[in-house]
Order: sequence, then C-alpha cells, then structure tokens
Amino acid sequence: MSTQGYVLIKVSEKAPKEVKTRIRKLMKGTTVTIKGKGYRSRGLVEEVKGVALAGGVYIIPLSATERVVEKLNEKSLAEYIEIINLCTCPCK
Repeated sequence: MSTQGYVLIKVSEKAPKEVKTRIRKLMKGTTVTIKGKGYRSRGLVEEVKGVALAGGVYIIPLSATERVVEKLNEKSLAEYIEIINLCTCPCK
C-alpha cells in the first residue's frame, strides 16, 4: 500500500476579487453557453484528482503540485496562492 502526500492550496485573502474569480475558474472549471449549447471545461482540481474544500481552499496530491503551480504561473496567478504541505512523513 503506497501513501501519498497532499498539499493545501489557499488563495490569499489579500488577492483582488477579480483574481480570486480567475483562480476559481481555473481550479474548478467553468461553463459557457454559445447559441444555446453548453460547453464545460474541467478544472485543474478535477484533472489532478483533488478536492475543493471551501471557497479558495483546495487539496491536491503532492505529485500534482508542480503541474498546478505551472498552470497558475502561466496566467500570472501563482503570487496570490499559499501552498501548505500536509506531508508528515520524515522522508523529506
């Protein structure tokens, strides 16, 4: 049985509202309606098999942290998040 660590990703409370909205849409996905047809994009949390715990708080596997931070960097949003490591094993 393998154990896998998790990290909490928390959106900074000092982030402007529009930035919080952009992060939420990236993390949770969004739905767009064009000519009466709905299109849904999956969020990063769903792609990496994470969980949205509350507004602005997400838990994701440790192995997916780099991918999520990379995506946030692409959109210049990484400076508005805090990463809290939940791994308590003495391996690192």
